[in-house]
Amino acid sequence: MSRRTHKRTPQKAAKPGRGKRRLFGFLTALLLGGLAGGFIAFASYVDNLDTPIDLPKADGIVVWTGLGGGRLEKAGALMEQGLGERLLISGVNTSLTEAVVSRLAGLSDDTAVCCMDVDYAALDTRGNARETAAWAEALGYDHIILVTSSYHMPRAQVEIGYEMAGLRITAVPVRNESRNQWWSDGGRFRRLAGEYGKYLLVMARGRPKGANMREPVLSEDELTTPHEVEPSPVD
Repeated sequence: MSRRTHKRTPQKAAKPGRGKRRLFGFLTALLLGGLAGGFIAFASYVDNLDTPIDLPKADGIVVWTGLGGGRLEKAGALMEQGLGERLLISGVNTSLTEAVVSRLAGLSDDTAVCCMDVDYAALDTRGNARETAAWAEALGYDHIILVTSSYHMPRAQVEIGYEMAGLRITAVPVRNESRNQWWSDGGRFRRLAGEYGKYLLVMARGRPKGANMREPVLSEDELTTPHEVEPSPVD
């Protein structure tokens, strides 16, 4: 009885690099999925940001100027309600006088003279945070009300935290855009995506070196001395 011999079919050798490509593809998909999930969470958080119903009184009020109206008016209204001792308006265009700024904020002459500080130095979010921290430190403030756009608020809080750890921030977000869902509004989607990217970069950057080794930009004398308010220009 003859034995049948079975020939083994030679297995094809795996192509060099195929495993690495698969691993790279898996990691890329995982990264993109994480970024997409993070963006959805970020957009949802921003959409649900709102002013607390019972807004607590703080040591001071800070408003960051920028694109979109409503910020100055909101901060001015909070100041007139007595929710802060002083008001810092940060990132003001150098072409605007203090008189114009106070008028845009809706402040009374008495409030503008005694309690308004205007920062012309800050040019970006990091600068706003640095000026805010310097102002709060100079005045010994532990708690501020921060007024800025809703989509800008998460990055603003992180930047201030890097500059002055422990400062309590009550967020007052201002919405100056449509209430359309971000996934159906191209303009809102692009704005939120851009802000999300900046937020991730700030988180990755971490706390700047020497954050607590700076001198206040405004001297204590300038902070506590009433400003001379110029007459408002004729429209």
